[in-house]
Amino acid sequence: MSYYRPMPKQRFLSFIIGTAIEALFFSICLFGGDWLFAGFFAIFLIRRLTLSYKLDKLVKQSGIM
Repeated sequence: MSYYRPMPKQRFLSFIIGTAIEALFFSICLFGGDWLFAGFFAIFLIRRLTLSYKLDKLVKQSGIM
């Protein structure tokens, strides 16, 4: 028996807003030439994008959507 519990709206919104803010800071640092902080924010972005990919793959395999 598969039990599907949707993500609360507040957690989803905080995930989306956090990703957008990290992407904004990454692009500001990248175009400003601040490579250290650009790498710092790139690590956070890669982590979030990897999590998003894994969740998408899980949802597709389980047949929820």
